[in-house]
Formats: sequence, structure tokens, C-alpha cells
Amino acid sequence: MENINADQYSEEQKDLLKLIPSYSSQGVVIYGQDGGLIYANQTALKMFGVGITDVLGINIFKDPNVEDKDKEALKQGKDVAFETDYDFELGHDFLGSTIRGQRKYFITKIVIMRDNQQNILGYLLTCEDVSEKKYQEIALIESHKKIETIHRNLALALEAGNLIAWNYNVAEEMFYPVRNELSTEKISLENALERIHPEDREKFIVTLESILHKGQLSGNVVLRFLHDRYLYFDCKFLGIKDKMGQIADITFIQRDITQELEYQEKLLQAKKKAEEADRLKSAFLANMSHEIRTPLNAIVGFSDLLALSDNEQDKQEYVNIISENNELLLRLIGDILDLSKIEANMIELHPEYFDVSELYDSLYSTLRLKVTDPGIEFILDNPYAECWVTLDKNRLKQICINFVTNAIKCTKSGHIKMGYEYVDGGIRLYVEDTGVGIAKENHHRVFQRFQKLNDFAQGTGLGLAICRAIVERKKGKIGFESEPGVGSTFWAWMPCEAKLETGEKIRERLSDNAVFKPETPPVNTRCLKIMVAEDNNSNYLLMERILCSHHLKRVYNGQEAVEKVSREPFDVIFMDMRMPVMGGLEATQKIRKFNKDIAIIAVTANAFDTDKENALQAGCNAFLTKPLKKKELFELLESISVSH
Repeated sequence: MENINADQYSEEQKDLLKLIPSYSSQGVVIYGQDGGLIYANQTALKMFGVGITDVLGINIFKDPNVEDKDKEALKQGKDVAFETDYDFELGHDFLGSTIRGQRKYFITKIVIMRDNQQNILGYLLTCEDVSEKKYQEIALIESHKKIETIHRNLALALEAGNLIAWNYNVAEEMFYPVRNELSTEKISLENALERIHPEDREKFIVTLESILHKGQLSGNVVLRFLHDRYLYFDCKFLGIKDKMGQIADITFIQRDITQELEYQEKLLQAKKKAEEADRLKSAFLANMSHEIRTPLNAIVGFSDLLALSDNEQDKQEYVNIISENNELLLRLIGDILDLSKIEANMIELHPEYFDVSELYDSLYSTLRLKVTDPGIEFILDNPYAECWVTLDKNRLKQICINFVTNAIKCTKSGHIKMGYEYVDGGIRLYVEDTGVGIAKENHHRVFQRFQKLNDFAQGTGLGLAICRAIVERKKGKIGFESEPGVGSTFWAWMPCEAKLETGEKIRERLSDNAVFKPETPPVNTRCLKIMVAEDNNSNYLLMERILCSHHLKRVYNGQEAVEKVSREPFDVIFMDMRMPVMGGLEATQKIRKFNKDIAIIAVTANAFDTDKENALQAGCNAFLTKPLKKKELFELLESISVSH
């Protein structure tokens, strides 16, 4: 900047010079030697939407909208000029700013003011607001982009029976392999049709002819074009007339809608699956109503007869019927619980080390009692003296029992064979029958939920679906072979290591004349003092009858249990988990704070593994699920009596 000697001007001239910044159409800002703002004209203040008191003292060297290289140049004594995109979100927190959050574009110059000795007096900044011009440029660029997009999609025109590429890239993409340079050759209609799916070529030609020969100005059709695979395009044909009103050209606009159609297809399939699931669940609920009422009818009916009968033989028969239907009802409920676990992806496996050979001997002894038809031979294939594996024993039993139960339902003569083998690094269990078999058209339904191939057979239609979920959770395989009128073989394979013994083994076989006697419950060595925390009268009455040889005291909620055990000694507490006032979990936690030794047994109708874990973590010694079984109760009390 040229040095100015103030003595060269008159007082009037000096006054006029002072007015120049105020009337300037540009923003003028003056900073002191340290970079702090000391003056801004009205134009600059208006640009920034502030008053002078808002900006006094702001330092140019700390403004984030001035680039570091420009700040460094100023420090080195160099003038700078630049165009800046000023972001008011990055700027100083102007107390009076009316344009916070906006972006403006400025052409800015900063010159260094010096005295006669070249000492820096300050910095003079001038800025011009070019935001409107800049926004027009941006809008123009966006407009060009839109035009280019339209241009790219205007692929073809028809002239004298030939397709001419208006935009080579699109025409090439749709009709030809990629080429390196632009070609001006005409694309014949025959060559173009080669890239269109054979089933869509007629639609393409008909649409063109309707425009050419019928005067139709536009046509819309979905066509498939060959790329790596056939893709779907929404195609619009527009007829262009010449001065004589005749169709001279046809423009062809296409839009790839493959993903849209695939997404619509997925939605449609999901809708169908949801509707099918809803239909199956409705059928399942209707079926469950029947399946549950059937054993309940037997339980309620024979319970009434039991109370009225004086004949001991009749009573024993009624008890057996009630017991069988109790088991059936429990299996139904178990299937429903397993279904909920499958839907929540919570099927749980608890591996243990056990002998499959011994398990199959036990299963055979139990299941042979269910084969009541004299025309059926029930065969056990137990190939090893011992077969030790680490798997979920109960789940393996569940699969085997389900296979055998289904075979019994479907077989009226011939044989049912249950067995297993160690093959391909895993246990393969199977059940073979000579039953009615399964028609090929029904094979896909076998492992689906809520499916019953025989509507007159008892069951929920969930057993095989549950088996599949168990096997897949173990990363195994499950399947079947079946032929109508010949029979079926169901199998499941689960990976595991095995320790095998193939020598002879003496197995105790039950003869046809064997007499089965109920096991006598173990006799406890002493009478126990037991607290029963139970709010339901029927449940407590059952406990009272089963444990009649012990001394029982009842409380109705967890709070009463805590108070009573704090005042009175007990050997055992049977703690119901769900009670009013205070639940069993909370009561157990409170008792454990002052009594670590008393045996607490959780009793609940909840059968999930998480319920058991929660009870044990709260301080319970054991966990029983309702309905209670007399044998389990006696065995548990026997162990407590011995340990105490």
C-alpha cells in the first residue's frame, strides 16, 4: 500500500477521506497491530448481521474462516486476496447476529497498513458479497447435471427402420458389449432386439409400431435387457413429429427398476409367508383347543369317577388313565414352550457326557410299552456295548421319542425299528417303520410348524419342527425317506466325538410277561420341618398330601416367608416364585442375607432355563417345575435329609 503523508491534505480533505469507508459499497474492516478489530463500516456490519459493539476486539488471526496460509502470509508482512465460503456456524458467537447458520461467499482482500518507517500499523480488509452470483452458479451447475442425466437416458431414436444412438454410452450399455471409443454406426433393430429378453421383444416392436403407424405420441412398457443377467427397465417411448405432423423420430427413455421389482417381490413373498403363518397359527390354535381338551376331559372325568368308585380295580384303572393323560398334557405344553423358544431363537442345549447305548436300552424299555398293536414288531438296533458322547442327553431323547411316537401313529402292521450308529464324525439316530408312508407332494410339509399330515392323529404338529430346530442348533442334519404303502425312515445326525466299545454286553431284557410295579418312594431318615410359601390353595393342598410325613407350615407370600424364617428354624423352604406382595426371588435374596444354610427349593410353573438360572443366582439350592412329581420331591428331600 502506498504510504500517505497526512500533512499533504487540508482539514477539509481529511474530513472527506474519513467519510469514504462509510459510503463504500464494499465491506471495510480495520484491525489493529495485534489483529484485533477496531473499525467496521456499515456495509460490513450489514453483511455479517451484527452491530459494532458485537465485533470490537475480534482477532483476525483466530477467525476459522480465514485459512492458515493466509494468516501466515499476513504475519510475514504480505498482502492477501482470496474468495471465501464464510460459514457462520464456524464464525464467532456474535451476540447480535441475525444470520447465524447461513453461508455467504465473499471476495476478500487484506492489505497491511504501514507508517513512513514501514512499521505495521494494522490491517485493512475489504470484502464484496458475491453470494447471489455464487448461488446462481451452483444452480446452473445443478441444472446442467439434471440435463446431463436426462441426456444419458435419451438412448435411442428411430429413423428409417434403424435405431440411432443419441447417447452412445447408454445405447452401448443396453445393447452392446463395452467399446473403447464412440461409434457413429447405426444400430440395427435386429441387433437391438438381441439384447432384449425373447419374451419382451414383441412388446418392444408393438410399442414402436403403435407410435409409427397409429400416430400414438407415447408408450410405456417394462422390458428386460441382457447385461450379466436380465435387468428390468421402465421404458418410455416418445414420438417426435416433423413440420408435416408426421412421426419423424422416436426417443426412448429408460430407467432401471430391477431393485424396485426385486424389493416388491420380497415384500410379496414376506406377505405370503405372514399370511400362511397366520393361517397355520389359527389352525394350530383350533387344533390345540381340541388336543388340550381331550386329555383334560379324561383327567376331569376319571377324577370324578375315582372319587365315586369303591372298586379297587376300577380305581387303579382310573389312576392309570389319569396318569397317561397327565403325561400327554405335559407333552403338549412342552411343545408350546419349545415353539416359543424356536420363534425367539432361544433353543438351549446343555451337553453332558453319557452312554448312548445305555440310553437306548432305557428308551426301548419305556417305548415298547407304547407299542400295543400285536401285529407290530418293535426292534432295537444297539450296535455298541458302549458309546460315550458329549451331547444334550434330554434333547437327543426328545428326538428319538418323537420319531418313535410318529411311527407308532402311522404303523398298523410290520415293524418299527429304532437305532443309531456313529458315522462321519457324529451320531446318526434313526427310526424305520413299515407304516403308510408319505406322499411325495407332502414331503415339503414334514418339518414345517403346525403341520399334521394325519388330521385324526393326536399331536400339535410341532414335534418334527422342534426336532429340526434342535439338530440345526447343533449344526447337524435331519431328514427322511418315505414311500407310500412301504414305510418311512426318519433320521438325525449330530456332530460329536465318541468313545466306542464294540464287545458283547449283557443287557437286561424285559419279557412279555414282565410285571411292572410302581417304584416305592425312598423313605426319609427323619421328619423335616418344612415351610411352604404358596398362595394357591390347590397347590398347597397337593404339597400337604405328598409331604404328609413331614411337619409343614404355610405362608402366603414372600414377605411372610422372610419374617417367619427370621424368627423360627426350618430345614427346608419350598418357595413359589410368583406370589403377591413379594415374589420368591426377592424373598430368597433377603433370606440369604441372614441365613446362608437353610435349603431353599424354587417352585414355579415357568419352565425356561433362564428362570432356573435366576432362581439359583438368587440363592436357591434346587429348582422344581410344576406340575410336581412325587418321586422328584422325595428324592430331593432324601438328599437334603442326608446332607443335614
